[in-house]
Amino acid sequence: MVWFFSMIDLGSLGPKLIRFKLHLRSRVSQGSDTISRVLDKIPPLPLNKTVVEVFADFLEYLLNCASRYIEESHANGADLWNSVKNDLDFVMSHPNGWEGSEQSQMRDAAVLAGLVPDNPSGRSRVSFVTEGEASLHFAIQNSALSQGVKVIDSLLTWNV
Repeated sequence: MVWFFSMIDLGSLGPKLIRFKLHLRSRVSQGSDTISRVLDKIPPLPLNKTVVEVFADFLEYLLNCASRYIEESHANGADLWNSVKNDLDFVMSHPNGWEGSEQSQMRDAAVLAGLVPDNPSGRSRVSFVTEGEASLHFAIQNSALSQGVKVIDSLLTWNV
């Protein structure tokens, strides 16, 4: 994942901020001294930027990359992108254990980035899945497991 590195210098491209997503975590859930020591090592955010603003910049960058890819790689790319860009649903993954507070900040970042409008309908187009669940679905759909495992209404079954 992009956000598990430090601030690095990219020369003419300027600094690159990574590991910022960890600033979303709840301060209440820090718990043990070991966890606190690890969390204290997270690089600081840029001056005068909130974590939501940094996350919004990242989401806007990803959206721009996706739109440029679609527009440049399909014969009718611009028409295709224009036909779907206002009806996209976004599913964001987050660490297991993150709940309302962190999800709310991620949704605010999606609105700030222009992914969805700032209204109930727009906000409902942003949903969440834990990284563990996303990894399981990816593994099932993209490996040999896909031949023997079926997910049925949240039940995992194995065909032998």
